[in-house]
Amino acid sequence: MAVLELENIEFNYSDKELYNRVSFKINAGEHCVLVGSNGAGKTTLLSLIVGDIRPDKGKITWEPHVTYSYLDQQLSVKQDMPVKQYLYGVYQDLFDKEAQMEKLYADAAAGEPGYEKLLDKAMRLGDELTQKDFYSLQEKVGRLTDGLGFDKGDLDKPLRMLSSGQREKAYLAKMLLEEKDVLIMDEPTNFLDQFQVAWLSSYLQSYPRAFLVVSHDEAFLEQIAQVTFCLENKSVTRYKGTFEEYLLQHELDKEQYKKNYEAQQRYIKKEEQFIASHIVRATSAKAAKSHRARLEHLDVMDAPGKEEGRVHFAFPFTHDVGEKPLQVNELVIGYDNKPLLSPISFILKKGEKIAILGQNGVGKSTFLKTILGRIPSIGGSYKWLEGTVVNYYDQDEKINLSLSPFDYVRSYYPDLNNTQVRSALAACGVKKELAMRSMSELSGGEVTKARFAVMTLRKANFLVFDEPTNHLDQKAKDALFDAIERYPGAVIIVSHEKDFYDGLVDYELMF
Repeated sequence: MAVLELENIEFNYSDKELYNRVSFKINAGEHCVLVGSNGAGKTTLLSLIVGDIRPDKGKITWEPHVTYSYLDQQLSVKQDMPVKQYLYGVYQDLFDKEAQMEKLYADAAAGEPGYEKLLDKAMRLGDELTQKDFYSLQEKVGRLTDGLGFDKGDLDKPLRMLSSGQREKAYLAKMLLEEKDVLIMDEPTNFLDQFQVAWLSSYLQSYPRAFLVVSHDEAFLEQIAQVTFCLENKSVTRYKGTFEEYLLQHELDKEQYKKNYEAQQRYIKKEEQFIASHIVRATSAKAAKSHRARLEHLDVMDAPGKEEGRVHFAFPFTHDVGEKPLQVNELVIGYDNKPLLSPISFILKKGEKIAILGQNGVGKSTFLKTILGRIPSIGGSYKWLEGTVVNYYDQDEKINLSLSPFDYVRSYYPDLNNTQVRSALAACGVKKELAMRSMSELSGGEVTKARFAVMTLRKANFLVFDEPTNHLDQKAKDALFDAIERYPGAVIIVSHEKDFYDGLVDYELMF
């Protein structure tokens, strides 16, 4: 039975047509993923499904009484609410029943009239609480918060006191506790480390109801997908089976689509030539008009791969500075004189590329900000060789999303002319009208590419990346891998995606 059905959906965003009569359905209990290149319209499709925006044409139907939760809907919660209260709020109706039961027992003990009825009603409420596992809620919530990497102290903090990544995990935790009929998640692994991604994979594998997940983390998708929806060429194709089976079949389908497109183009060219040569002849004008009518009603296929575009990252190198550009000696990092980790020591040599690993919240980003001088160290030391110039991708950068990518790049490099700005953006996959559109209207991947465009204009001899692959599609990840591999200077990468940095780095540091 379908819990959700989309029929002939069409939608235009500004001047861009995203979908051309998209139709698909999700059945009860199906574990589904939605994939597509950056800017294809995956997040917009989720917004249509949950009713945040309406389609230009077509119909979206939820089966009556089906419940769903959408991760983004949690972002409007009161930020001074403690995390524990926020999570346990899922079960507020059960806590209300517990309070009602305790009052009934108290009234019966006080000798209120009809105490037998009071006791009977209290016992029924107790049975209901037992049936709904009320008395094991603490254990249930604890398993989930442990799996997502919350420290015990975090649970008593108000949401506003958490890092942006920890807040996202709190929203995800509440969504999982709600156990709705359909979970809808957009890039749920962006703020999870590899251990938490593994935990979430296991949780979703055993989830007894349906879900629809958007993610570019293919290792994660391989673990959870039973059905893959591919958004490509303004349409959605359904693939039943594992994600690996989807990848194989999709390659075959792409080849077939290319052949069909080329055949249609040959047909169109032939028809246009016939029309041009016969429309002015009295004897064959009627036939030419008939051919033109057929062409006008032809459903013209988009060029294969048109929406993906070409992505090429290149980070310019300045000059060598010596054999040991960075030395870290017994460095202690943390806040308010409270260390996060044991003292850190290592030497990064010329041209070496390393990955820094560790559980989310352990202090990886804090370490980067410390060695870059953005926050003070607590003890120990670090030393950059004189002449070292760092090009840094900060996952926590506060971006004014009202700016267009063009204005964003221009804000860093006001002396560049229009052609230079557009060329930098186009190389990173932000082309034509996207460059002038507000970044609030772009996908997360397109915003990330605009940020990389800024980095490709900065000459440096040391690259530092903090979770650079969040939101990027596989094509962009491959381009980033190639750019880092080509880079002759030293590189530090913090990433939860082992599939990305595996084979790229010389060694790993575990924090």
